[in-house]
Amino acid sequence: NKYELALQLSSAIKLLHENGIVHKDLHSNNILIHQNLIKFADFGLSRLIKDDSHIPLNSFETIPYIGPELFGITEENFEGINSSGEDKLLERLKRCDIYSIGVLLWELSSGLKPFADTKYDSFLAEKIAQGLREEIVEGTPKAYSDLYSSK
Repeated sequence: NKYELALQLSSAIKLLHENGIVHKDLHSNNILIHQNLIKFADFGLSRLIKDDSHIPLNSFETIPYIGPELFGITEENFEGINSSGEDKLLERLKRCDIYSIGVLLWELSSGLKPFADTKYDSFLAEKIAQGLREEIVEGTPKAYSDLYSSK
């Protein structure tokens, strides 16, 4: 059921983070479900926490899944963020993975893509950065919706 899948998603990201890995590209196209087991795919943007690499900034199709605090980061100012403290950057990336899990939990609950009636573009990114979120799905148990609507 969807609650078991939600638990698997949350546990998997916790395990990655505990082992020094941030995924950086969690969205429904990168989540495989086989015999009610969740598997993450496409670790191409993932990184060991101590590695240096860039943040994905240009993919409109994944805008709803990107942590809002990453909007506005460009390749030019990324170096400034990284030099201000790797721990600070890595905590941001971990929070972005967690944000992505929240969007995926909403998607599991609704059965819909986030903001399905909206064009995925820089305007949507700006609205998400300003706090736009999907509405809680009617009939969703409060304990579950609290997981994906928590700040």
